[in-house]
Amino acid sequence: MLLENNTEKVIDLIDKFDKLNDKDKIRLAIYIMENKSFNTTFNIRDIIILLKEVMDILDDSYLKTIVNFSKYEKLLLLSSKYLELSENEKKCFTVEMLFNIYENDFNNKIINAEINRNLLIYDYCYSVIN
Repeated sequence: MLLENNTEKVIDLIDKFDKLNDKDKIRLAIYIMENKSFNTTFNIRDIIILLKEVMDILDDSYLKTIVNFSKYEKLLLLSSKYLELSENEKKCFTVEMLFNIYENDFNNKIINAEINRNLLIYDYCYSVIN
């Protein structure tokens, strides 16, 4: 974990997030980043674009179909747990979620290189937490 002062709710949610497969991690991250309920000065759009590019590599039909989020029960559960968090906990969770993706090995050199080069997790962390 990147942050030291996470609540039990955030830690529990990150543990569940960590158990998801790679596609579901990215799918949930896109959903949460597009629907976050807090403001930040950081350019979230670049993160969403990167995550969508990664998702397109992981699932070549991703950009060609409309995703029905309701068919992913685990993701619905995690997103509902996310909604129960306070604003500060949501910020901490998004940082930890993106850090989890940053540290994840996708077993794909292209994806790993893109994430390492373009996912500015430390900059995002400083802009959201401070």
